[in-house]
Amino acid sequence: MKLNPFSKKTTTGYYERVKVEFAETQQLLEEAQTAADEAKADAEAKTKYAFELEQRGNINFLSEPERRARLAASAAKNHADNLERKARTLTAKFNDLRSIVEAPGKLEQHRAALIDLRRRKGTVQSEREQQLKLIAKIEARIDELERRIAAETQSASEAMAADQDEFTLPEALMQLDVELRVARATRERLGSTVQALDAEIATIPAQISDAERAFKNRQASVAQIELNEQLPHLYDVLARASVAARIAGFRTSGEHLIEIEIPHEYLEAARAKLVAERPVS
Repeated sequence: MKLNPFSKKTTTGYYERVKVEFAETQQLLEEAQTAADEAKADAEAKTKYAFELEQRGNINFLSEPERRARLAASAAKNHADNLERKARTLTAKFNDLRSIVEAPGKLEQHRAALIDLRRRKGTVQSEREQQLKLIAKIEARIDELERRIAAETQSASEAMAADQDEFTLPEALMQLDVELRVARATRERLGSTVQALDAEIATIPAQISDAERAFKNRQASVAQIELNEQLPHLYDVLARASVAARIAGFRTSGEHLIEIEIPHEYLEAARAKLVAERPVS
């Protein structure tokens, strides 16, 4: 089930407002960072100039130009620091807004990543099983070759003992020996492949766990967006209930907060929907 958190939103809905604010903040941040960088460069240049001026002057006496240069450098540094603080504040706001703007897209990215990981786990496990089957066949062939070589070696040994001058190593024995060496090399290569697959399989559960956690986090972010999309339609009735309770003396806490008890069946339905939205393969 694919989420569609904004099916009921309007052009002036919460998410649209956040996107507009995000674009505006991004522009302000770029301008603020440029100004901060320029101010920093200016402060560094003025500090360097003041230092060089003092180095050339009298170490026991601060001349008027040196004093002015030092004051200018200090003022430039303070200005640069103020602009840098402004840029940091905008950066924090920019990151907060970006996390909201990117939440729906990130949710689908994490969904796809989770599906890919689970499919990859199945693929790797299947490949490992195939490699093990091949290894079993190769090992059976090696056992057979070793038995045949032992028999051929015994026969060749007897032939050599009977007539050493006319003895020629049987071609069949040489072919069997070559095949055995190839089979053993193949078994070693397949064994290395299985080890590599085992290493990959060992890492996948942690990757799946990370992907599931990231998906759930984005799922919560999108759910919060959905809530903020709908809240404006509820504020009138929430405010009326809160103020009426306060006037009637039913509550002493502030009017800006109201506690709502969610029926159990709604919580269970929401839990079931959230679980259903999580990819299983």
